[in-house]
Amino acid sequence: MSSSDRNYERDTRDEQEQLIYSNDIPELESQFEKSDGQTRRYWIIPVIIVSITAISSIIGTIAALTYQHHFGISSRHHLPLTLDKVFDGTFNPVHHNIKWVNQQNSSHGMYGVQDDNGAISLVNVSSNTTKTLVQPGEVLDIDGQPLEWDGWSLSPDGKFILFQTDTIAAFRYSNYANYYIHSLDTRSTHPLTQPTNPGSISLAMWSPSGHALAYVRGNDLYVVHARDIPKETSKAIRVTDSGTDSVFNAVTDWVYEEEIFNSHQASFWNQASEMIAYLILDESKVKEYKIPVYNPTSSSDNIEQYPQELRIKYPEPGTPNPLASLSVYSLINGQNYDLVFPEPREDRLIIEITWTSKMTLLVKETSRDSRHGTVVLFDFRGVRDSKFVQGHTVRDLDIDDGGWIDCRQSIKPIKSMSGDGYLDIVPNEGYNHIAFFKSSQESSPEFVTSGKWEVDIIMGVNEETNRVYFSAAYPTPIDKHILSVTLPDNDKINVLEKDRPLNLTDISVPAKYSAIFNKAASFYVLNYDGPDVPTQEIRQAIEVHKPKIIETNEALNNTLKEYSLPKVIYDTIVIDNIEYQIKEVRPPQLSEDGWSKRPVLFQVYGGPDSQVVTRNFKVTWGDYLATSNGYITVYVDVQGTGNRGRQYRNVVRDNLGKVEAEDVIKVAKHYSSKTYVDSSKIGIWGWSYGGYLSAKVMEADSDVFSLGISVAPVTNWKLYDSVYTERYMSTPKNNPDGYLNSAVRNVTGFHNYALAHGTGDDNVHFANTAHLLDMFTENSIKNFRFRAFTDSNHSMGTRNAYRELMDWLTRFLNEQWKTQKSKGKKT
Repeated sequence: MSSSDRNYERDTRDEQEQLIYSNDIPELESQFEKSDGQTRRYWIIPVIIVSITAISSIIGTIAALTYQHHFGISSRHHLPLTLDKVFDGTFNPVHHNIKWVNQQNSSHGMYGVQDDNGAISLVNVSSNTTKTLVQPGEVLDIDGQPLEWDGWSLSPDGKFILFQTDTIAAFRYSNYANYYIHSLDTRSTHPLTQPTNPGSISLAMWSPSGHALAYVRGNDLYVVHARDIPKETSKAIRVTDSGTDSVFNAVTDWVYEEEIFNSHQASFWNQASEMIAYLILDESKVKEYKIPVYNPTSSSDNIEQYPQELRIKYPEPGTPNPLASLSVYSLINGQNYDLVFPEPREDRLIIEITWTSKMTLLVKETSRDSRHGTVVLFDFRGVRDSKFVQGHTVRDLDIDDGGWIDCRQSIKPIKSMSGDGYLDIVPNEGYNHIAFFKSSQESSPEFVTSGKWEVDIIMGVNEETNRVYFSAAYPTPIDKHILSVTLPDNDKINVLEKDRPLNLTDISVPAKYSAIFNKAASFYVLNYDGPDVPTQEIRQAIEVHKPKIIETNEALNNTLKEYSLPKVIYDTIVIDNIEYQIKEVRPPQLSEDGWSKRPVLFQVYGGPDSQVVTRNFKVTWGDYLATSNGYITVYVDVQGTGNRGRQYRNVVRDNLGKVEAEDVIKVAKHYSSKTYVDSSKIGIWGWSYGGYLSAKVMEADSDVFSLGISVAPVTNWKLYDSVYTERYMSTPKNNPDGYLNSAVRNVTGFHNYALAHGTGDDNVHFANTAHLLDMFTENSIKNFRFRAFTDSNHSMGTRNAYRELMDWLTRFLNEQWKTQKSKGKKT
């Protein structure tokens, strides 16, 4: 689990947690210089466009309420889905990693891309030209051998490419690697530092302009001036010397990586590339957690007589958190500045660090329970000899609606009359919307969006056309569309656009889109993510040229035509005046006349601000169960989940597991009365928080579910990390009853239950499952299955563990449901 639960449906960094995390090594982010090119200003007649948008919105909302999606043309003559085909990549869409080049010609649409052969090219969308930058085999390591890189990043001035190699994973978003700098002028390549085996650099990033570099090694921050980059041995300035196994400079520790930044990066250049702010985390007081490593190799033949240990500083609820502080280093004078917060708070969480101009830095900080917080401004204008910069509070984040402060990095700097204005995503009448702050000093914003729908991400601002682009759960909570509104001009907000923004994607068709804008927000990569087969194209924000098609996935479309595929139904059901979003995956030949009744497996997650019911395309285990076993899979989002407003989310505060389990049982009872459902064969399964929710449903012993499955579940919130848990549960001292009631305690209802966990899980520790097994033993619970996966982490990716897990779960379902007597006629 992580703070990315709120974006659970996005597949940009992780697979859905209850399926599998991506183990791919993330490529470096490209950082490029801002365009100095001129862009023509376009004038739009807002009333006409908004009227058209309003009509489209109404049509789209009606169409999306109940929507049947036929995954493919299915018949008995088509090939059956198999687990091998589901998991071997047969149905994976092709996706191209487009990296916008944000340099002088960025308004013309320049991007870098690597082809299947490894060649890196620069593409100009406007002129439809391509320039090859690097051919495979051209870049050599220190031994003169062709460099095999895992990631790359072009410098903002287009003169150098930074290559990442010898990468080894650390945790979910972090890794260690060696880095090489390749000059596009001299065609020479030099290591950033002397390479090590394994790699030892945990972060390397270009400055936003020119080609200065910052990197972290041994938990200390180093900076290399642009003038020193071309040299064979780069002359690095050591900014910090306090880095240890317990003190992190400019990078995150385990809990900040997992629960706050969703990244290993904790250092941030200003726009002028003259200063860099960096987070300092001191874990000295954080208790250490030891995880046994029985076999550190990829082969089960290996024997370790004495297990190794993975040691992590892992704060649990009520125990010390890492102490967080901030500093800024100036490349101009070589000075380090320590930042002083106006309000003393030893246990503060620093959740966002953003430069709003080259001299003003905004920092969001909260209490450890995320109930109280502030936005603090650090102004470097006029700072001379002092080593300390005093901040002052400009905005209060305290929550008074019974919820929590959202942990998101959503500030978007924009030019304004003051020079340091910005946009942020802020609650507006209970829904997350875009707020405009005229300057970093402002405490009260003007909202540029409003309504009973929620903004997801601010994607870009085109300061020539004065438009902001964003994605939102609009017009329904399970759709994702790319939208646009006008920024305030002369203190006036376009009132019509606030409630019904302009749409860049067709909102009358239920769909999920994502996009990546270039820095000038003049071009964007548009990803159609589902429900049909994904496509990619490049568009101009103000459409002048036809879209450039990047990927149609025609081959995947043709492959799908060969297979028997399920029917997918999206629906909204109302029980006791509460709406629930549903996604039902049906066998292709299912009839609702009641002649054939089918088993139903509920797949849940249910974590705060998460979402599993989406329009995303993916061929999954549920599709296999529908087509090859005749089972129905139902996904449901219950109260506490995202994109429905704060009131829908806040009901779970201080008592996780109660409302969510009650909601799942209500929905399951609703399904048990359907003519085509075998009410004696209703099951539930989930992974991580979903595994916890499955266990809470089994604990309720409602007589609705005939079986349950939990993979890597939390069973007691005292055993999970403090930052995530206390955000929703406060501390055990302040909420003892909540911790008691939210734990899985009564195991008498655990019959026909399957439990699986990886012994090397650094996220949800195996101790959770050990505790549940202990309760089973004490209470003589016998009708359950258990499987431990040696050394597997939270994704079950070690030594074929994931595939074996899914085989095991399939056998469990078949053994249970094919031996149980059905109510009504058999399938």
